[in-house]
Amino acid sequence: MDYGIFNLMNRRHPSQTVPQVISETVEQVQAAESAGFGISWFTEHHFSNYSLSPSPLMMIGHVAPQTLRIRLGSAVVLPALYQPARLLGEISFADCLSEGRLVLGLGSGYQAYELARFGVELSEASAITNEWIDFLSKGLGQESFEYHGDYIDLPQTWFTARSVQEPRPEIWIAGNSPGSQRRAVTGDHPLFVSGFGRDVETLAEIRAEAEETWKHAGKSPDDLQFGTLRYCFVTDDKAEALAFAENARYQIRLSRYLRQGQTALDKPWLPEEAFEDEMSPEDILAWNPIGDAETVAEKLVEEIERVRPVHSALYMTIGDTPHEAAMRSIEKFGNDVVPLIEKSVGPLTVAGTPSPAYVAA
Repeated sequence: MDYGIFNLMNRRHPSQTVPQVISETVEQVQAAESAGFGISWFTEHHFSNYSLSPSPLMMIGHVAPQTLRIRLGSAVVLPALYQPARLLGEISFADCLSEGRLVLGLGSGYQAYELARFGVELSEASAITNEWIDFLSKGLGQESFEYHGDYIDLPQTWFTARSVQEPRPEIWIAGNSPGSQRRAVTGDHPLFVSGFGRDVETLAEIRAEAEETWKHAGKSPDDLQFGTLRYCFVTDDKAEALAFAENARYQIRLSRYLRQGQTALDKPWLPEEAFEDEMSPEDILAWNPIGDAETVAEKLVEEIERVRPVHSALYMTIGDTPHEAAMRSIEKFGNDVVPLIEKSVGPLTVAGTPSPAYVAA
């Protein structure tokens, strides 16, 4: 298995300018590459301070020439918002720009507000995405391609900028829902899930549900390529650790707010609204790999042993976490945490449950 850095690129305060967030993200990705991270993930969101990046493929194109080895992933492209021929070409071009380092994460989205502005109803996004995954799985890497479905109708089209990776870039499916699990198992794609800040028991339960989906599809659970997303921050300063956990709660509050199905917002700066039974910063601190190197390593070893991921993506900065603190955390992760993990479980290259279809950088 390997670790990834997850770049949400949100803004908690207007003082965090867009150029500043972009430049700091690039520096954090470069630090993650030096620390041995395998993948850097970029999101797609629109129209609010929840996330700045409207195009993970643009961020991949921006970061590619500023890095050398780290793979560059979309988490996720929302294909229902695109025109088929354009997205097929842009994905292939992004793989060329990154010299074959693209990892294509796909999902249906959950924010009704942003989907509606592209003419997509939240209720139909899942069905549209199912067809898109089939379309991209078959079309990427082809010089000539046509497709005729319920939502996509592409006549025979030539694609001269084909992907570097053969037969195509790896496709990951993001989401915790049964529908996301079925998408992943149908195409033998890795499944990428979030524990939403909760403990490793939550991730273990999600994996158990996914294993049942694999069994019902006639597949062995051992073939499940399971990726996770968690909050992570390495620091010896307890106040700094708690501040990071509070920033994580901020992000959870915004995500929860956007899951209400609303198609209108009063302003682009989302309210930080508490909700019933929400986690406290102390809960998040206790349940996630946040704290000194020994604490972080202990929690990640537990995840490896109980959840057996092929990959674990980590929020290394969130909200208004100071850039300098995030850079120190990333460096400590590579220098201090990884050796402690490998002391317990052995080399990460043989930890978890790797599949021949998944090869870490």
